[in-house]
Amino acid sequence: MRSHHYAGLLQLLKFRFRRAESDARPTFFFHIPKCAGSTLWEVIWDIYGTRHVFVAKSKERHAQLAAMPLEKRLAYSAIGGHGSLRFFRRMLGDMGGYYKIVTLRDPIDRVISEYNYISTRPQHPLNAAVREQSFRDFVERTAPSNRQVKLLADRPDVEAAIAVVERFFDDWAMSDDVERLARSLYAMTGVQPRPIKHKNRATTPFSRRDLDATTLRLLEERNRLDLALIERLNRTRSGNRSASAAAM
Repeated sequence: MRSHHYAGLLQLLKFRFRRAESDARPTFFFHIPKCAGSTLWEVIWDIYGTRHVFVAKSKERHAQLAAMPLEKRLAYSAIGGHGSLRFFRRMLGDMGGYYKIVTLRDPIDRVISEYNYISTRPQHPLNAAVREQSFRDFVERTAPSNRQVKLLADRPDVEAAIAVVERFFDDWAMSDDVERLARSLYAMTGVQPRPIKHKNRATTPFSRRDLDATTLRLLEERNRLDLALIERLNRTRSGNRSASAAAM
């Protein structure tokens, strides 16, 4: 029993204290919900220590950030969270000194993950309503459409969202490539990597295999801008990698 207590304490201390040098570049992580962000926060806490990281993932935390003096906001070694990108740019200025990163995801998988997350967590404010909904009802009544494009561009504009990803962020990754982004973050800060801790991938109530053709078409129609965003970005990155390989 005591060994479990000490193991838990060591795990807590591991994330409590900073490992990066004091002059390491600060990080801004724009966390679009259900895009493997929890995995990346684990890496950020490991690098900078929890005392030096501010995560704004709720209205209360947004209000807390907005109430801070600018000097205090800028003193965090890593900062970010949910919400619109415009909010964080207003809070932090042009963010020229930050290493700015974002993770993205296939929009169909992202909506499925959001449904599972909300419906299985009693503490979520939408749980009571969503757990009574079928997935089809969730898509029609609750799930925001084209969420990635709108959060990035603050409007339903694919070209604007692509420009933000390519010109504002220093790096980005699809959710299934988050380990590469984590390795880049370790390298940028000069911190020795630890094994990456993925969130528990337990069996979920609904999966892509459960989708019927009608619901899939509805999902695709409601998220056509997000689908276009992901397809364009993947194509551009694939082309860039092919060009780099050819140059070698």
